[in-house]
Amino acid sequence: MIPYGWHVWRGETSRRYRFKITKTIEALPDAGGIYVMVRRTAFFFLKPVYIGKASNLQGRLDGHERWDEARKKGASERHFLCIRSEDKRQKIEEDLIRRYKPKLNNMLKPRGSEDAPNHASLRNGWMSAREYYGLNDKKKPSAEVKSVAEAKSEKRKMSAREYYGKAGKAA
Repeated sequence: MIPYGWHVWRGETSRRYRFKITKTIEALPDAGGIYVMVRRTAFFFLKPVYIGKASNLQGRLDGHERWDEARKKGASERHFLCIRSEDKRQKIEEDLIRRYKPKLNNMLKPRGSEDAPNHASLRNGWMSAREYYGLNDKKKPSAEVKSVAEAKSEKRKMSAREYYGKAGKAA
């Protein structure tokens, strides 16, 4: 059998990866690469259920331990992208998992906004949410600012007569 089309998946870095689509194991190559177990919600809406990498796609996906679980979650097809280099496979796998956060992937999913990528090349342009929104730039109030704030709070505690005095004008 031959693959029956392709789909472009985007990573967290917005890099695009063109995957081939197959429903059968026989259509998978004996090469290394990335695979995505996919659920179709409508004819053209796709949701990744599991993303993984393998040095031999056909050998890995034949009897995959997560396939039955993925089928229960609605996965009906496999997408694959042949990549020779192990380093590139790790990078692409992490990039896709960080973007889509598939239900069956547990290891590379970001746990919070401060969770940086593991792969060094993905970490280069990465910013935490605190850095992106400039929340690290807030400075702690100095002693002078605190004394002004304390003075204002004391002023609020005074009665109107104490603040304005007997003449009715501000002191």
